[in-house]
Amino acid sequence: MKRIKRGWALTKKSWGLLNEHRELLRFPLYGAVATIPLAFVFLGPGLYFLDEGTLGGAIPLLVIGVYALSVVGFYFSVGLAAAADMIFRGEQATVGDGLAVARQRFGAICGWAAVSTAISVLMAALENQGGIAGTIAARLVGMAWSLVTFISVPVIAIEGTGPFETLTRSAGLFKSRWGQQITGNLAIGGAVFLLGVLPSALLIAAGVLIWASAGFAGALLVVLGAIGLAIALLISKALSGIFGVALYRYALDGEAVGGFTKGELESAVKAKKGARNAPPTATPGTV
Repeated sequence: MKRIKRGWALTKKSWGLLNEHRELLRFPLYGAVATIPLAFVFLGPGLYFLDEGTLGGAIPLLVIGVYALSVVGFYFSVGLAAAADMIFRGEQATVGDGLAVARQRFGAICGWAAVSTAISVLMAALENQGGIAGTIAARLVGMAWSLVTFISVPVIAIEGTGPFETLTRSAGLFKSRWGQQITGNLAIGGAVFLLGVLPSALLIAAGVLIWASAGFAGALLVVLGAIGLAIALLISKALSGIFGVALYRYALDGEAVGGFTKGELESAVKAKKGARNAPPTATPGTV
């Protein structure tokens, strides 16, 4: 319970920064808009071929689609992380400033997206071919991957590392500071779920139930629920990005940034018993 409470406190600080700099929401918004046409171009036909049993046409389209979506997603996430880091350091940061950093890191973003896509393909193969054991293995791989790469985006944005160095850095920082990553990420997800996703899902469900008897009211509830769900997901993405940068800075050199106090970060970042007390050192690149 203590870790969850600490995570909620960190979420409040992340929300405070986002509320002061609402332009940060534009990063996940632009990313979501950019992925829609790509999904139609690649994933739509790929899923159609898959449903028809034409694997020769489905697999290339699906892999290319997942890779393209990963590049776009990481591109805007790196921009968000770069802008948040500038704000943490007391600088004025615009969306253009964050995207300028993302353009500089584009090669690293493409490399990291390739690694991420390979892991996604591996998990899909395990789940589809391995039965129950494969499904369990895929879930375990996915969980481990999401944890050890939680601060990969800030590493790329601030240090400009390539894909394998990014994995090493993120995993090393995770090994020494894993407690806060788990707590903070769950707290942000929990807050958004309770305040945004759950109410939106209830609106959608209510709209579907009454659609037959009250078409306009049902459609209105579905639309409102869908809008609420989209806003909740955008906020969740932005909060996670802000939290990841704060976590990275503290895990790297013990610097409390963005309104977080050192006491909050010290109590939240508690290494697992037997883990190293200090993260691996490196000289971060300039943004």
